[in-house]
Amino acid sequence: MIRSFGAQVCMSSEKCGESHVVTTASAVFSLRRSEDVSLRDPSRSQRNSRDSRFCCAAEKKEANRSCPAQIVSCGRGMPHSLTSFCDSFRLVSINFSFSVERSIRTGSEFPSMTSVNTVDYVVIGLYALLMVLVGLYVVRFNRGAAEFFRGGSRVPWLVAGLSCFMSGFSAWTFTGAAGVAYRAGIAATGLYIGNALSFLLGYFIFAQRWRRSRITTVMEYLSGRFNVATHQTFSWTTIIFQLFTSASTLYGLSLFVSSACGFPVTWTILGAGALIVFYCVLGGLWAVVVSDFLQASILMPFCLVLGIISLARVGGVTGLWNSLPPEAKTLHFTGEFGWLYLVSWTIMVSFGYNTSAMAQRYFSVDNERSARKVALLCCGLFFVGAFLWFIPPMAMRVIYPDLRTVWPSLANPSEGAYAVASLTLLPHGLIGVMLAAMFSATMANLSAQFNLKSAILSKDLYQALLRKNAGDRELLVAGWVTTFLIGGATTVIAAIMAGSGQSVFQIMLTFNTLMSLAYGPPALLGLAVRRTPPWSGLASFAIGLILGILGAFHYHWSLMQQVAYIIPASFGTFFLSMLFDRGDTPARAKLFKNLNTPVDVANELKDSPDFTAPVFRFLSRTICCIGLLSLLLIFAAPADRRGTVLLFSGLTLLVGGSLYLVRGRKGIIEDAVVTAAVPIGSSHD
Repeated sequence: MIRSFGAQVCMSSEKCGESHVVTTASAVFSLRRSEDVSLRDPSRSQRNSRDSRFCCAAEKKEANRSCPAQIVSCGRGMPHSLTSFCDSFRLVSINFSFSVERSIRTGSEFPSMTSVNTVDYVVIGLYALLMVLVGLYVVRFNRGAAEFFRGGSRVPWLVAGLSCFMSGFSAWTFTGAAGVAYRAGIAATGLYIGNALSFLLGYFIFAQRWRRSRITTVMEYLSGRFNVATHQTFSWTTIIFQLFTSASTLYGLSLFVSSACGFPVTWTILGAGALIVFYCVLGGLWAVVVSDFLQASILMPFCLVLGIISLARVGGVTGLWNSLPPEAKTLHFTGEFGWLYLVSWTIMVSFGYNTSAMAQRYFSVDNERSARKVALLCCGLFFVGAFLWFIPPMAMRVIYPDLRTVWPSLANPSEGAYAVASLTLLPHGLIGVMLAAMFSATMANLSAQFNLKSAILSKDLYQALLRKNAGDRELLVAGWVTTFLIGGATTVIAAIMAGSGQSVFQIMLTFNTLMSLAYGPPALLGLAVRRTPPWSGLASFAIGLILGILGAFHYHWSLMQQVAYIIPASFGTFFLSMLFDRGDTPARAKLFKNLNTPVDVANELKDSPDFTAPVFRFLSRTICCIGLLSLLLIFAAPADRRGTVLLFSGLTLLVGGSLYLVRGRKGIIEDAVVTAAVPIGSSHD
């Protein structure tokens, strides 16, 4: 489900060009041409800069006439513009050959920005290879549908928690959210603190209930709680609308990779889509959670390193705070990113972060305690990330108070602040890690959605409508096929997006946003409130969807208005329906009996092998190898930046070593259990 609102997009096509392209791209290439000429003839640099500014302004004026801005939402809990998403990564591909700049704040010399080179390409290639190896490794864990769709409820809580965390954000964190941090300062941290608080609902209420539901897909419980009509309506609408959500995410990811590396967008879409489909088809949920864990183990040390050196550049925490302008240190009660906005944001994301792929992580672990640990871990990581991720863009606000003077061709230069920090402060190799980190943030979203939609198609549609007596092996095969079909359809739609105008898909994204608020209240209330009739879920859903459509297309409500109108109406409809309840149906009675019955791991999971030991062994060894291999980047780094490489390598090795200790004595004992549970001929090393 889309969990975001209020981003404004203006995607336009050049009316007189040879092909339809985002207008900003041509402006960027104009800037690149002017930079190349400037290198040959420095005296022409200033004139070329003025020419590129004039070209960009003319193109933007033409774009505004031909394509009015539309309100859309895309991303994983964050609003962003596909145009600015593209712009933010276009700057990575520009050959930044600027001479040494002087810090606007201090007047001291500031290092020039570099461009992507062969070392960075090698890092990205090795990252892609790692994802393939993950799929090949975990394929042996999948003996049936239960393992493929929910990991046999044997996923370690630490792995499930990091996977849930990685599924909770995308590359927008490093583009659109970084732009918010650059412009509005601490307001960006407020958005992610809201994300963290939303997981407290999971910790105190929903994590335990999702685990006790004993289901395989997030839609499965709807038949018992409401009725078959509600189950099928929610399943079909989720599949249809989320196809376009995932396609837009894949398109944005491919714009990023294409812009950074210079590859054709369509071929990048096909390659990225094939990579994700490959390891999802092979490994199912196990591949998703293990790859998410590895991605987090690369992402977090990188973010910590960049945060530390960014703070060092501006004089530490005190220097950063004292140098930020007053508007970046103040939150107003109303207005954009004010207190009311942040409260509305927190309410809105609470529905998304406690349903969909997040809920799947809750019932992929062994018991209720582990499920609550997943929620608490996500809460803590988002709280830390709220500060860690936005130090670099705020530091860039101090060093470059106006990024538009540096890149006049970019529609939203502030959204390139994180990339600017990376290109300025990091050596080659770690720039490649930055690109891989942004790649992984979006891949985590796509892989989670592929597995989730495959589960819905296989269990909630195929088995429910066509093969009620389908066995576990048949459902596993159905999972392979539907994952391939979902991934293929997503890739095709993304390729169509790349070669056509965006208006149709922007409308679909808007509808998907409406689905989030329409689906969230009845889905969560159904777990917590028992005495409502079977039709209460559909009634609440319909009211939310109708109001959402009116607000989006007729009244043009803001985020605060959408939350203020839709949520009370949806809740009110649900609770008013209690007046018409005629008592439990057998299916509802069974569901709430499960919700009130603790999970008995010894009996309920006795036929499900515990893979904790081999999973942690694989993760520990792989992450340590990544840390050791990253030491080779020292040879490509200049002398004054080798310490940065050592810091990243050291942190990564620390993570890998810690995982071995976490496994500890318990893991050694479990090795014998796993060996006995796995068929002869299988190996986990």
